[in-house]
Amino acid sequence: MEDSLPDFVTAKNGHERHFTKKARTVLHAIAVTIHENDAAISSVVEIQNFGKLLRRCVADLHADGLLTLGDIQASQARLNESVRASIKELRTEFTHYFPASTLGMEADAPFVLGPVTFMTREQWIESVDFSQTVLERSSGTPEKNANWKSSLKAALTNNKQDEDPYGLAGQLYTVLRHCPSILKITIKGYEYDLSRKVGEIVCKTALDSISLLFGGREFFHQQALADERLQPIETYRLLESEGHLWTPSRTLGPRIRNFSHTRVKQELAKHPDVLDAFAYVLNALVEPANAKHPNLVKRWSTALDWMAEGQRDKNDAVALAKIASSLDVLACGGRFPGILALVLHLTKASPEDVVVKGLKPRTLRAVIKEIYDDGRSQILHGTHFDRLVSFEETKSHAAYFARLALLECVLRLQNFNGPDGDKEFRTMPR
Repeated sequence: MEDSLPDFVTAKNGHERHFTKKARTVLHAIAVTIHENDAAISSVVEIQNFGKLLRRCVADLHADGLLTLGDIQASQARLNESVRASIKELRTEFTHYFPASTLGMEADAPFVLGPVTFMTREQWIESVDFSQTVLERSSGTPEKNANWKSSLKAALTNNKQDEDPYGLAGQLYTVLRHCPSILKITIKGYEYDLSRKVGEIVCKTALDSISLLFGGREFFHQQALADERLQPIETYRLLESEGHLWTPSRTLGPRIRNFSHTRVKQELAKHPDVLDAFAYVLNALVEPANAKHPNLVKRWSTALDWMAEGQRDKNDAVALAKIASSLDVLACGGRFPGILALVLHLTKASPEDVVVKGLKPRTLRAVIKEIYDDGRSQILHGTHFDRLVSFEETKSHAAYFARLALLECVLRLQNFNGPDGDKEFRTMPR
């Protein structure tokens, strides 16, 4: 007996197989080895879930007497065959729904961008339903569950002022009450956990792409998945001076929308070429096997993620480091010279062109050096540690060039016929 809870699996034949600590250690080593060396497995299922699958295969074979020390090769062949069969039996098609905040482009009708559909809560409620079994067996009476749609819509409209929604409607109300929109995406070819991770990445990329197109920092706060780290909608200040308390002051945060959904749709309609390029990236993320440049697509979407996280960060120094990292990812390293080469290629400018005027004019070379060498590198390496030092201006310059680079790169990528390498954005033609 070990000093831990029993770890056992009930095999298909009904017998139990208990795993000791040593057995679990060895089983984990086998799982990691197979997962790292078999792309057909690692591309479908994550290591944690594969470990569970392998554990069940071992239990089933051992309970049937098919894993023996007498013939190691035969036992190994049976285990590999059992694993392959179990992988084929996995459900690998799921439609995921992510509660989110958007700019409201879906207010009149669902808005489609590549594989992602933007919906209001009401549109989503009308488009889905539970099975009869769920309606009858879930918490709440079957009669009330059968009317979950009307009950849920009433609760969302009244902000739960009349009465608590009941049964299935109450469960969904908890999920939807803080987010006015839903993003829908169907993912094929992955088990559930990996499927959800892919879906989340693609939906986040869809939101951040549109925020990139609109440009302002506030749009990255107004569009986000429900579980993103966002600044509060409003903040308050309490202050005292000369022994007396001031009245509280209130400041609204960047999450307050300032565009009507009509204006948002009008702005989107002006840029069909950019939306097509975004859709190309999103489709490639969903089906990389059918994409011309899956590696460059992943590089671009990762650079966008760094840019978006930098725009959402409240600390200017951290935000600068993240936004500069976006340029670093697009350029594929190379530090200051690599980023400068990327920007020069995309803008056709000269490194000595003056791009910042005013009291302290700076050339393009000087601005990029300030963003990377004097900003990102020194912040991350600990040279800058005084949090009273302002990086607001440098962050603004970094955001400008990162947005320019991301938009130029995605427009070029859609029609690019060159290799799917790492540094192609530095030379990719328009």
